[in-house]
Amino acid sequence: MSFKPSCKEKINHKKIRSKTGSNSNACITILIALAFLSIAPEKSQAEPITLQETVLGALKNNLSIAVEEFNSKIKKQSIADSESKFDPTVGIELATKEKTNQTSSAVAAVNKNRDQDTNWNLSLKQKLLTGAEYTVNFNNSTNKTNSPNAGLNASYNAELELNVTQPLLKNAGIEINRKDIIIASNDVDISKNGFKEKVIEIISTAETIYWDLVFSIKDLKVKQTSLERARDLERRVKAQVDVGTLAPIEILQAQSDVASREEALLSAEDLIQDNQDKLKNALNISFSSKSGLEDLVPVDLPQFSEKFDMDVESLLSIALKNRPDYLAKKVELENKKIDVKYNENQLYPSLDLVGSLGLNGISGKATPITRFSGGTVTSPYGGPYGESLSNMFSTDYYSWKFGIQLSYPLGNRGAESQLTASRLEAAQLLMSLKDIENKILVEVREAARQIKTDIKRVQASRVASRLAEEKLSAEEKKFAVGLSTSFNVLTFQEDLAQSQSTENQALIDYNISNIKLRKSLATTLENHSINLDD
Repeated sequence: MSFKPSCKEKINHKKIRSKTGSNSNACITILIALAFLSIAPEKSQAEPITLQETVLGALKNNLSIAVEEFNSKIKKQSIADSESKFDPTVGIELATKEKTNQTSSAVAAVNKNRDQDTNWNLSLKQKLLTGAEYTVNFNNSTNKTNSPNAGLNASYNAELELNVTQPLLKNAGIEINRKDIIIASNDVDISKNGFKEKVIEIISTAETIYWDLVFSIKDLKVKQTSLERARDLERRVKAQVDVGTLAPIEILQAQSDVASREEALLSAEDLIQDNQDKLKNALNISFSSKSGLEDLVPVDLPQFSEKFDMDVESLLSIALKNRPDYLAKKVELENKKIDVKYNENQLYPSLDLVGSLGLNGISGKATPITRFSGGTVTSPYGGPYGESLSNMFSTDYYSWKFGIQLSYPLGNRGAESQLTASRLEAAQLLMSLKDIENKILVEVREAARQIKTDIKRVQASRVASRLAEEKLSAEEKKFAVGLSTSFNVLTFQEDLAQSQSTENQALIDYNISNIKLRKSLATTLENHSINLDD
């Protein structure tokens, strides 16, 4: 590049003057261009992306999916919380106390009674799925007193007791007592369906944006070709005007069309940038990151099939089997039916079978006691603490109880109002379920009808594009021999470009209609081989 020094030399020595002519102006232009190129940013690189990469990227980086997934995990903890009502509870009590009081009896051996008690008790209680509740108590105590009339001092008491209460009407039965567990489990299913619906929505949106970007790129190519045709015609018209075979007015028409198509090209380029931004946003790509500065270039081509022979009844059957919103509403109705059955049970009176069985034993340090009639007597249960346990397990000393308890609130208006409310809510949910079913039917019918329409649109637009191309070719031949005008040729060029854009749009609309159909059938995940459990 030997011209650089000469240009700089001219500038440094102020040799650039208006009289220097075009040579100096060219040097200035070159220097400005070089300076601009030295500071101009590098063109962003292209990053190819497939449709499957778009789908997986949208799922991986979407924050709303992460939030929805937490909801499912939280719902699962409700199951454990409901099951915990049937967990056994162990209790331990260790206590010691002392009491000193005056003696009111005139014949008491001491004027001040002093008792020291120590207790160590164990308990186990649990509610069973049948509604029964049991309690096992193992109570132990030691008593020391200053009374000379105590036959055992210190004395040890041991008692083992079992208490059982089994409802016979109200709150009786496994199904009634598992109500909260079943509802909590169903709530997890509802949350899973909500999660699935969110995933389908995100995938469908990402797919639609992907195909919109594909269209904008294809449409740009159409407009670039159209602009090239207009410029080529402009050059031919100018050549004919220069030689005098065409009137100068013809060049104005060609130039006007070139300017118009340049404007359309700029709009097409802007649309590509808009769709790329939408796709990056769907993928949660930061616009300031390296990936955010790169251009996303779709790799997959739109698909097309002229066959679509599935009937609406078959499609509706698939939708009702898969639609997460419909399945979630069905589970809500099931929960409400469980509530109705539970509230029906609450109308019954409380009739409980109660029973208890206990064993007891005592021992201690036997102290001889003087009788009023003379002589002494000693307790036959003397011995250490272990002796009280032996006496207890001998089953010679026991207690038992068996009976029935009945209670019923007069009027029972609370239970009746709750039952009525739950029945009304169940009826409301049933109507809502039917409404969703009708909505699904409409969506499926519309989606299927749109696909059939788009198939016809693609077929018709392809024929129109071919005919427009043939008409343009024929008109250009006529123009070449002077039997047509540049206006006619430009008009046919516009028609061809419009036909090609319409064909591309119809093909993209066909693919988007398939997205809507899969969404209405809830088969989006299967189409992309996505398993939410994984």
